Amino acid sequence: MPVNLLTNERDGDCQLLGNIDEVKRSAFGSIDGASSIFFRVCFGCLMAKWSWDYLAMGRVNRFYIEPKFHFTYYFFDWVHPLPGQWMTVHFLLLMLLAVCIATGCLYRFASLLFAAGFTYVFLLDRANYQNHYYLICLVAWWLPWLPLNRSVSFDSWMWPSIKSQSVPRWSVWVLQFHIALPYFFGGLAKLTPDWILGQPLAQMLAANRGLPIIGELFSSPSVALGLAWGGVLFDLAIVPLLLYPKTRGLAYALCIIFHLMNAVIFNIHVFPWFMLAATPIFFSPDWPRRVLGGAPVELPHNIVSTGSARRTWAAAFFVGYVVFHCVWPLRHHLYSGDASWTERGHFFSWRMMLRGKATVIGFAIHDPQTGQTLDGQVNRFLNAEQSERLGRDPEMILQFAHFLSKEFERTEGRPAEVYALVLASLNGRKPQLLIDPNVDLTKQLRGFYDRAWIMPQNEPLRRPAWDLPADQWRQHIELPKLTFLAESKKP
Repeated sequence: MPVNLLTNERDGDCQLLGNIDEVKRSAFGSIDGASSIFFRVCFGCLMAKWSWDYLAMGRVNRFYIEPKFHFTYYFFDWVHPLPGQWMTVHFLLLMLLAVCIATGCLYRFASLLFAAGFTYVFLLDRANYQNHYYLICLVAWWLPWLPLNRSVSFDSWMWPSIKSQSVPRWSVWVLQFHIALPYFFGGLAKLTPDWILGQPLAQMLAANRGLPIIGELFSSPSVALGLAWGGVLFDLAIVPLLLYPKTRGLAYALCIIFHLMNAVIFNIHVFPWFMLAATPIFFSPDWPRRVLGGAPVELPHNIVSTGSARRTWAAAFFVGYVVFHCVWPLRHHLYSGDASWTERGHFFSWRMMLRGKATVIGFAIHDPQTGQTLDGQVNRFLNAEQSERLGRDPEMILQFAHFLSKEFERTEGRPAEVYALVLASLNGRKPQLLIDPNVDLTKQLRGFYDRAWIMPQNEPLRRPAWDLPADQWRQHIELPKLTFLAESKKP
């Protein structure tokens, strides 16, 4: 019996190793590069258009030149906008680099510079976070390592030695994995009581009742509920439907409907168009060639070595990368409270369209030496979009409180206490305090610490949603005694 058991274990190990070798052999084998080349061209064109829109619509000035303060990410406080009009130059260079990616001109150099330049813009201000910007960052950093300039490119024309109609299969797997991330985890994140009951989608749709033809439908709760459930099912099912050849056509038709609706109803910039252009990466790798009537390419029949140390390390890195990005979006479960309320673990987790959060916020700067309390006057330092998003995120509130204290110390020569009164209404609930207004935020540390000063969300979901204007909220909310005002000589 021991001999048989040992033999079976060895056979099982051999079979496992054989399966791993087969996966590696498949990953490094050659496939038609047409679909990945199509992805490269679309990515470059869309990023060039995105850069131009930021310049033409004045968003570069509004976000990176005019504000006197920027909400940085923890560990990246050293990232600052370029002085003067150099941010305009930066976006012009991003546009040029994107054109180089689309045309395959100095592709690897251009894509590496674009990844660094786009990530720099992404890190400048937390208030401008978008899930699709995070997705673009991830994809952009992979592009320099993907051989997507082997055909339909200036590089293949200038250096014929690199010209090829094939790419390794792993390069398509990389792109497919990244496009699957927002679909799957976006659907998983929607499995919350608020979304299942039709909130906050009902509020978002109600804001679009003025749209022609379809606008009247958006006032119906049953329409909001149906679209909410449809969104969950779409996000969770679309990747399996795209992977199965017989349902790909239907799946992409659903993608077109879904993303065009998002483009019409919601202001989410380049995201719908990016996903429409990127999702065909799940199709057969030669689909652009067949659509254009081209002849099938003859793929090289080279024997792929599975024992190469370089390829083994590359495979191990990719497996680790995949595992990380499958675990990282779930980290909000490690924190207490709803991530839509506390915002802890909300970013970088594909939590899209999950919260409608109306807020009213005010900062008080208390001088312990004189007993005076001054209004923080947020609008002195922030633009309208920064001010709007500030009240949603306790981490941003904390960072801005530290900034106000430093500003006071810079002008008065002594530190001050900073308090924040923040009322928030989540997904149509009655407003309540978001943070404890009697906590001196200058004494609280930024980073991955316990946030005991965030108040628990205890208001139930309402039918109908709370819709009183913000200037009437104080009449309906009981506030605790504000100790800093009681001690103040000048309220």
